[in-house]
Amino acid sequence: MTDESSTGETAAEAYLTALHACGIRYVFANGGTDFAPIVESILRLRSAGRAIPQFVTVPHENVAIAMAQGYAKTCGMPAAVMVHVNVGTANTICGLMNAARDNVPLLLAAGRTPLTESGDAGSRDAAIHWAQENFDQAAIVREHVKWDYELRAGQPVATLVARALDIAMSEPKGPVYLSLPREVLGARLAEPGPMPRLRPLGAACAVPSAPSIEAAAELIAAAETPLIIAGKSGRIAGAFEALGELALDCALPVVSGPALNIASDHPMNLGFVTGALLASADVIVVIDSPVPWMPHAIQPTSHAKFIHIAHDPFYADYPFRGFEMDLAIAGDPGAAIVLLRDALVTKLRNRQASVDRRRSKIADMRRQIDEQRAAFLAEAASMRPIHPAWVAHALNQVKSADAIIVEELGAAFAFLDLKQPGTFISGTSGGLGLGLGQALGAKLAAPQRQVIATVGDGSYMFGVPSAAHFVACAEKLPTLTMVLNNSQWGAVRRATLAMYPHGLASKANSLPVVDLTPSPDYEKITEAFGGTGERVEDPQKLVPAIERALNKVAAGTQVTLNVITRTRDSH
Repeated sequence: MTDESSTGETAAEAYLTALHACGIRYVFANGGTDFAPIVESILRLRSAGRAIPQFVTVPHENVAIAMAQGYAKTCGMPAAVMVHVNVGTANTICGLMNAARDNVPLLLAAGRTPLTESGDAGSRDAAIHWAQENFDQAAIVREHVKWDYELRAGQPVATLVARALDIAMSEPKGPVYLSLPREVLGARLAEPGPMPRLRPLGAACAVPSAPSIEAAAELIAAAETPLIIAGKSGRIAGAFEALGELALDCALPVVSGPALNIASDHPMNLGFVTGALLASADVIVVIDSPVPWMPHAIQPTSHAKFIHIAHDPFYADYPFRGFEMDLAIAGDPGAAIVLLRDALVTKLRNRQASVDRRRSKIADMRRQIDEQRAAFLAEAASMRPIHPAWVAHALNQVKSADAIIVEELGAAFAFLDLKQPGTFISGTSGGLGLGLGQALGAKLAAPQRQVIATVGDGSYMFGVPSAAHFVACAEKLPTLTMVLNNSQWGAVRRATLAMYPHGLASKANSLPVVDLTPSPDYEKITEAFGGTGERVEDPQKLVPAIERALNKVAAGTQVTLNVITRTRDSH
């Protein structure tokens, strides 16, 4: 925050000034009739030389809220989204669910249809103003935000904006919602309220208690086969490096994914959790992971001890969650990792033989994983349609080390080379259409870095590609979009076969509500927005195609590759 003072004469002017004072630099906006005071205030404040956020016109709300998430995940600062009354709010719901489950801070603001029928310059002047009124507009989003409020006449706008963003940026972080009636925005303020004081947004994170860290260290030090399951800790500054040091120094195997918590080539990284790993572990440390394993498919042993570490280890915003705990530690997971390492290094000095045996065993397991991956890639090199693992392998050959991969049912995470924090963005809630917008937000936050979105064909359509490619063109945000096109809803197919492995679906060539045929020429859509595209069917032509695409992106042109792929579970 800054301590600059407001000179706004209307609530809308005070709102824009307060946003900038609180560190908001971008507002991803999809406007409507409720925006009239906002539009006028933007022009007034610009002409007066006042600092306000940059408004980015986004032709669909799904793209707007995804951009805010990609931006925040890349630079760590929140952005604002502003949409049109109840209908614009409704179009953000899938993205808002993603933001809530991913703990992404953002301010979602929506106009509210005018409150009055007459008597004010902002009173209702279109029939739609009656039709667009809800009894409780915020009820649309209330389950998926940390806080919601409606601006009232005469309130100190700066105080309200600062409160909203403080709540969004306090752990567990998440979205907040503010509704803004048109007459209130257009009204003159006697007193806009003081600008926020100079300090970071949000509350300082709580550090796990010393006794809880000591208890955890005792359990881990006494274990023969401990296991770390990392969920989202990599998003915390410094936690990526800290987890790597903890795992290496104490010979602790780490499973993680699809999320970037430890380097892909780290010797203690054993990939995804498996039934064998889970069953053999005597102490399981779950770090910032709401769903550490699938109880329906795999289970730990009954004698295992469980340590759960998170800002809220009980995930109170999840209606049902039944994972057992012997030790629940609340606090900053990043700090917990550092404190655990300090405590464990001391405790393990007298158990070096046990640590060495474990390190050797993990090395053998890691070697086997690497050999299996190499063997599969050798097989995938000639697979047609192209396998998603080969897409990941091809990307590894040409992408920059700090390239940001945005994944939504795209390239296989297990085959990506990711060695730096902040180089992988995904999502957890399942509101499709997140990938394209997140890539644009990431590019806005890191314009000098390569940003590559790898999305399924269904996810691409959900991403409102015309709106996304429009923003890429208008705002000069060139990215590479790779559509992994298997002409079906692969997740629906896998779920059906998993539930009915010997059912009729297992014998059918085509499944109802699964097939996405006829498949369009996705590579041509970008061309309407000044970009280029290419269709790739031969696995041996994929690396040159990506290389050509990244060269064009570096020159300022957005590119889409339509990669004809098979489903992930087919060989």
